[in-house]
Amino acid sequence: MESTQKQNILVVEDNENTSRLIETILRSNGYEVTLAPDAEEGLRILESDAAVDLVLLDLFLPGADGIQFLRHRAEMEPDRQPPVIVVSATEDMDTLRPQLRELGARMALRKPFDVQELLNGVKEHATKRSARVAAAPAARASRGKTKGKSATKG
Repeated sequence: MESTQKQNILVVEDNENTSRLIETILRSNGYEVTLAPDAEEGLRILESDAAVDLVLLDLFLPGADGIQFLRHRAEMEPDRQPPVIVVSATEDMDTLRPQLRELGARMALRKPFDVQELLNGVKEHATKRSARVAAAPAARASRGKTKGKSATKG
C-alpha cells in the first residue's frame, strides 16, 4: 500500500517575511510546512513525534544559531535526523560549506536564493516518507513513553 502523504518541510527561520515566502513557495508545490522561529523550537519539533522530511535552516537565529542546531541534531537518534538544507544570507557561505557538510547539511543556498534551485534541492533531499513510516512506530515504541509530556498541541 503506497502512502500519498505530503512531505513535511520544517523551516527554521526567524525572519517572518522570509519564512512566509518559503512557506508559500513550498505549499504551492505540494509540500506541508512547519515553521519554527528559532533553533530551540526547531529542535523541539524534531524531538516530537512530528514527521519531518527535510529542514530548511537559517544560520543567523536568535539564541542558538544554525551551527548549534546542526550539532544538536547530529546527537539525536537517526530517525530524528532529517536532511538539512541551509538557506542563509551569510557572506561566508563558500567558506562555511565544508563545515556545514561535516555537520550533516546536504546543501547550502545563499539568500537571496533562486526559487527553482531551492525546489530542486527540496525534491532531491527530502526523505521519502513511505520508507520511514513503517520503521518509525517500532523505533518509538521501543524507546518507551516515560517522558510525561505530550508533544501534540491542540
